[in-house]
Amino acid sequence: MAARPILIFLLCGAVATANASPRTDPTAGRAVFTGATLPNATSISLNPAALGTGRTDDLYVALTAVLEQLGIDRKAIDLATDSLVDAERVRDTQFGPGGMLAFVWHPGERGTLGLEVRTPPPELFPDNPALRYHSLGTRQRNYVATIATSLKVTSAFYFGASLSHDTTVLDLRYARDTALDRGLDSDCDGSPCGLENPAASELYQVDVKSPTISTENLKVNIGILMRIWRDTWLGVAYHNTPGFGIQTRLDGDMVVTRAPRDGGLRVRGDSTVYVSYPASVDTELRARILPDLDLHVGGRWEDLSRMQAYDVRGFGRNFRDQDIPEWVLRPRGFRDSFALWAGVEQVEVEARKRFRFGGRLGIETSALDADRTSPGNVSPTSFTLDLGAQARVARNWIVQLSYGLQLFPGVGVEDSAYDPRFAVACADSGFDYSTRACEALRNGYAIPTAAGDYTRFQHALRLGLRYEIP
Repeated sequence: MAARPILIFLLCGAVATANASPRTDPTAGRAVFTGATLPNATSISLNPAALGTGRTDDLYVALTAVLEQLGIDRKAIDLATDSLVDAERVRDTQFGPGGMLAFVWHPGERGTLGLEVRTPPPELFPDNPALRYHSLGTRQRNYVATIATSLKVTSAFYFGASLSHDTTVLDLRYARDTALDRGLDSDCDGSPCGLENPAASELYQVDVKSPTISTENLKVNIGILMRIWRDTWLGVAYHNTPGFGIQTRLDGDMVVTRAPRDGGLRVRGDSTVYVSYPASVDTELRARILPDLDLHVGGRWEDLSRMQAYDVRGFGRNFRDQDIPEWVLRPRGFRDSFALWAGVEQVEVEARKRFRFGGRLGIETSALDADRTSPGNVSPTSFTLDLGAQARVARNWIVQLSYGLQLFPGVGVEDSAYDPRFAVACADSGFDYSTRACEALRNGYAIPTAAGDYTRFQHALRLGLRYEIP
């Protein structure tokens, strides 16, 4: 019998992996011991209705992290032949930690309250000079405080809602090829610049955030949990966008380091970034298939098509005097994403079970057309495999560990939506914005090409400690 849980652990995987989304916590939802039907503390934001089925008051703390591995064999444009040629080979690894502290309290038979403070693992972008026109280490970090309640309407139906204050901090890092504005034949150290000449590279550091405390940071999560047959439960939850609006406004400052050919002067001014973050829906079906084993089938839809670009504005006399653009779009180009996962995990039977194991396998649809793939946006259809284990180290102390791997199959990009020749063609047309070239320039795609061969792996980890309050 002792071999049975070990066998389950080895044969099954859980989907605790990071998502392609810029907003989803990569260690909750698909992770073992989390989900839209479970009373785990992660349901405070995931599905507050599920908190009501818990039997104990819990204090919960977790350390989370993601590790991004990106490989790119770049291709560059040879202007002499008007074709792609092999360029730099880039291997980039980024690490992002997170954490969570939560409390779940059952003050009465019908009501449950939950509180949490957390910072999910950040969204990470590569940092390599060869990728400078697309990313030089951009990242987004969120700081979230949430209060939740679950109401037991009947023994078979729970309703829940939570309100989050979500502060967003965004650091954009990238370069601009100034030769695309002044002409490829403009001077770089006594020679025509051409494309991607380091002497013409202008560096941007944009540090913006939402207000520290504001109603614009509020998000609502609404969920239900229904028992549809014996030990079979269905949970559904909706998560709205921050501030209940179409766009989120992030304010801060911008530092521009002029290109070497322009003297390398550092110019500082104010900045605002507008971005449309996605709404999402989580769902999960949990069914007892053996006396001590549950089947979990879950999914998530994200309205990523809202997020087409970072709308970056720069303000200040310094920018105008230095002829620095006051408005630019940094494309994301997403489309809606759907994720589906399934797996099993052992049932927790109060303090009688010392160890639990589980796992889930999943698939997520592409959030991006192949031609819009770039160093900061790699999201083909992906596959997930995760493992999870729990140990009751004392009567009231439980340790949980989950690890996830998300595999993104290789993407080859020949006809990239990013093409610097659009900038040249638009200027040659007299900036006729009815042309395809000028449309690409306006939408931020008239920058050095993102053509190349891409590989990506994403690892996610959650180490949680739960104390059941007597």
